[in-house]
Amino acid sequence: MKNPAIFYGVIALGVIALAIGIYLMTSATPANPHHLTKYAALGVGVVLLIGGVVGMFMARPKAATR
Repeated sequence: MKNPAIFYGVIALGVIALAIGIYLMTSATPANPHHLTKYAALGVGVVLLIGGVVGMFMARPKAATR
């Protein structure tokens, strides 16, 4: 997977998941159906964000490695 657009998409999904998790943490109304939803959203957001950044740095073009 050498296409950087994939990693940008993963990072964007991570940021969206983090925003949802932060919203659920700060919302006063119990809008989420389960008490672990906010932590799951934060965890998924962090994993996607880290995976996207690490993937961008680990996937190098073929010309740069030779």
